[in-house]
Amino acid sequence: MNEIVVPEDLTNEEKEILAIFSKRQFFIIAPTFIFMIGFLIGGNIPFVHGWGDFGLRVLLFVIAVIIAICLAFVHLDRREQYLSDYVVSKIHYLKSQKTYHS
Repeated sequence: MNEIVVPEDLTNEEKEILAIFSKRQFFIIAPTFIFMIGFLIGGNIPFVHGWGDFGLRVLLFVIAVIIAICLAFVHLDRREQYLSDYVVSKIHYLKSQKTYHS
């Protein structure tokens, strides 16, 4: 028989939540979004009042959500890992014990 073998991409994440997010992406984006919505509604920045306070909270909301989206969705082809995995491995490397030889 003639069988056609279809290669499977095992590196691709399965979209399990709302058919848009994988579990990893959801657990990066959802807590950030929920925390920042709470901060936007009830947060207070000291020594800033009125529209300046609200504008600064909106700016912080946008920055935090953009960072979370980048950590969840940006894939580094050169390193073959997502940006969140790269950041974690970079932190582990910086905290690890290093031996220097002279």
